[in-house]
Amino acid sequence: MTFWIMIAAAVFSVVLGTGLVYYGQKLFGVCTSQAAGTVVDICQSSFSQDEGYAPVIEFYAQGQKIRSRTQTEKTGRRNRIPFEIGDEVKILYNPDNPRQFLVEGYDQNIIVYVGISGYVAAVLLVIVAFVLE
Repeated sequence: MTFWIMIAAAVFSVVLGTGLVYYGQKLFGVCTSQAAGTVVDICQSSFSQDEGYAPVIEFYAQGQKIRSRTQTEKTGRRNRIPFEIGDEVKILYNPDNPRQFLVEGYDQNIIVYVGISGYVAAVLLVIVAFVLE
């Protein structure tokens, strides 16, 4: 019974990992316009139980002022955010939806890396399943 539970978890990890890799590549692919942004705040997330923090970025896209938090937050201590308020950052944004943006060097491709970790988890689960069998 344990064997099949581990195999099912491995399959789930692959499916989830594939979805995250696809979403990350799609997001990166649509964020083609560039802008200069400014970190205007570091907000504490209400989603995370272990004190997640995310920078709030302000930039102009197509004459419109955009102010939004990044898609990636760092959990743990506040000092894991590599920015201070007032720092200038490079932005890649979706020209069709400027609120969909990435901060260059911060949250670029993080979703893809998390998705790849799903594959690693699947391999480990299969190995453990066969060892316990």
